[in-house]
Amino acid sequence: MLDHILIVDESRLVREALAKILLSCGVNKSAIACIESIEDAIEYAQIATISLLICSDNLSEMDSFTFRHELTKAAKVEQLPLLILSHQYSDEKSVTNNDERAKISIPVAPKLNNATQSLCLLPPLKKHAVIAALFELTQEDIFATNSTAEDDYETRVKPTVNNTAPLSDKKPTILVVDDESSNIDVAAGNLRNTYRVMAAKSGEHALKIVASNKHNIALILLDIMMPEMDGYQVCKKLKESSISVNIPIIFLSAKALVEDIKYGFDLGAVDYITKPLNGDLLRARVATHIRLQQQKIALSEQVATLKENAKLREDIEKITHHDLKAPLSNILFETYRLADKVAAKSINRAVNNVVSMINNSLNLYKIEQGIYSLMPQATNLNILVNDAINAVSKSSKEKDLQFDLSGFDSEHLILAEPLLCLSIFNNLIKNSVEASPNHQTITISLAIKDAQVIFELTNQGVIPEEVRPRLFEKYSSSNHRAGTGLGTYSAKMMTQVQHGEIGFDIINDSQTRFTVKLPAVK
Repeated sequence: MLDHILIVDESRLVREALAKILLSCGVNKSAIACIESIEDAIEYAQIATISLLICSDNLSEMDSFTFRHELTKAAKVEQLPLLILSHQYSDEKSVTNNDERAKISIPVAPKLNNATQSLCLLPPLKKHAVIAALFELTQEDIFATNSTAEDDYETRVKPTVNNTAPLSDKKPTILVVDDESSNIDVAAGNLRNTYRVMAAKSGEHALKIVASNKHNIALILLDIMMPEMDGYQVCKKLKESSISVNIPIIFLSAKALVEDIKYGFDLGAVDYITKPLNGDLLRARVATHIRLQQQKIALSEQVATLKENAKLREDIEKITHHDLKAPLSNILFETYRLADKVAAKSINRAVNNVVSMINNSLNLYKIEQGIYSLMPQATNLNILVNDAINAVSKSSKEKDLQFDLSGFDSEHLILAEPLLCLSIFNNLIKNSVEASPNHQTITISLAIKDAQVIFELTNQGVIPEEVRPRLFEKYSSSNHRAGTGLGTYSAKMMTQVQHGEIGFDIINDSQTRFTVKLPAVK
């Protein structure tokens, strides 16, 4: 009883011709499997008990006997009859001896090599010759009744010489799922020049191929009307699996109703092609979705790389922060021993600024990545602004700048993080001092309005017009000689993460006013 006959040949025409001969003898259609590659055949053998193997002698990866050996292991069978279609033309027919691997010429009909259950036919191969060989090999009655019949038409199996190199591993793999061998052959015939094509004749077989996760399948062409498990059910299961959820699926079906197409899209399909298949349309649709899938994968890889780089940067920041703490702490400790208290205070202030810069660099990175955990607390804004003014006392004295403070007679409490706010006001006041002409006054005011504390800083001098549109962008600076362009950018990021607002105005083309609004403590 021939439950499963496996035909393996890289030529679709050869597979179709052999399948027609088998069908003409009365072999059940469901018992015939036509497969293009060795790898797919071995995969098939794992789920089906093969009772007969028909293959060519020019397989690109291994010889016919080694191939049969691999199939018997995969199918877990002891013996597997083998019919080899030779590509060597001769007027004689021959039998291959497995031990000597030599062809033994015989004058009339092919004879079975009982030792190996193998038979090799030389071309030209007509229908009656193939049937006679099948009967000799299997002794099945369905071949006996047809073995002596003459060809009623010129049905010849024409093995084609494989002049192409083995399929490149770089070719995307497409899985065609259809219970009709002819449909698989049409799809494969249109795609094999560009892609590696695998086939499954049932939904269950397709799911097993995908679940094995061995083939890096790039796209699935899925027939809808199949017995036992239809395409909709297969698609649903594929989308439920983490292995296959991202594999694009194109439905193939004669169904063309809007509700059928919509249902397919609802299940997760990316496209829908109606039968009969149009080769040009099939190739175009497949190429489009393969390209989109490759772009999606490339983007995912870029995102993964960025995440790795971000993690590396954070780790380096942490290590740097930790390693710098010890020497900076030593410097702070030693400043108390200096006799010159003015110099000691200056050094102390500079070191504390460095520590703040280290802390803020890591904080700014986390804010940019959206991973900063805000922990606001009641903070006295008056004290923070005064500290920021003191930090620029040396440079402001050198330029003979005065600070005019208003609203400082009342305590203004904000709901914020002190270190972030200190960085904000340090940056703004430092920039203001650098931008102001000598012998001028910088005005700072504090007020409360609409549950917000408002900080305003006004200085003489204006931001260059070309810089204004991008002032709060990264690496933008109106002071290109000394600035890095991170001051206003970091001020904006740190203000916004604390649910505040920041902006600036140009007054009478002679002054610049920065405004910061932060939540007030209720």
